[in-house]
Amino acid sequence: MKPTDRSGRGRHAKLVGAGIALTAVPAAIYYAAAGYAGVGPDYLGLGLGPGPHPYMHAGSEASASLDMLRAARSVAAAHGSRFDRRVMVTGFSQGGAAAMALGRELQRGADPYLRLGALAPVSGPYDLRHAQIPASLTSRTTLAPKASVFYLAYITVSWGRLYDLYDSPSKVFESPYDKFVEGLFDGTKDQDTQIMPQLPNTPIELLTPRYRRWLLHPSGPLLRAIRSSDGTCDWRPRVPVRLFAGSGDEQVAHTNTLSCMQALRAHGAEPQFVDYGPGTAHMDSLTRGVPDTLNWFQSLK
Repeated sequence: MKPTDRSGRGRHAKLVGAGIALTAVPAAIYYAAAGYAGVGPDYLGLGLGPGPHPYMHAGSEASASLDMLRAARSVAAAHGSRFDRRVMVTGFSQGGAAAMALGRELQRGADPYLRLGALAPVSGPYDLRHAQIPASLTSRTTLAPKASVFYLAYITVSWGRLYDLYDSPSKVFESPYDKFVEGLFDGTKDQDTQIMPQLPNTPIELLTPRYRRWLLHPSGPLLRAIRSSDGTCDWRPRVPVRLFAGSGDEQVAHTNTLSCMQALRAHGAEPQFVDYGPGTAHMDSLTRGVPDTLNWFQSLK
């Protein structure tokens, strides 16, 4: 998709998926400064949206992104511009998986006008069941335990609301966290100053043994919840795809990207992979990924 000014000359557009540790606004401005129409969506329950955020729910992340693209077209038209139909999609962390989900919907024809142009997700949790969750719970993990605690708490509260995982917080959270963890994720609290200080340092301190076993061997409502996030790489994009990640990521397991690569190839796609290596932490992959995705998109013109 590219906006055209009144002279009729076009520019590509880019959709930026926001991750949990990233507001999309700076990245969208970065792309816009290069001549793109940068569109940064809020997911449901974030920004000014009502209700709690359904964290790691691919369907709502994709639909929210489509809604933002449609709104952007309306705003552009009100200012005398129009969009080319091709959308260059990228996203970081949570937004990486959301980017894959959005790309799939665009290719399926979810919008009669918009078309997928290219995909460049960065460090996304594409495979919770086989990559992210096992890496978060094993004692041999390379992930930072405190980060895993945050993400596991967030998905548990979110999926509890969506899929009725438990009838009492004490079934999944150890004491005393069962008394207040749900309230930490009501959408009004800051991650760094209000949520993280109240969480324990390891998943074992946070989650009951029964629930940890269930996470590793999901069934019933928990399996449905995980499937609502996983599978975003189980399709064959008909556009260029380049994945970005670093094996030194301490928050999102590197095996997520390897799993996504494998799934895409199994469907006949030929994705490229930029591996930032063992010295690249999670936020470092964002710092490197934003300019690298821009350069790559520009090379596809």
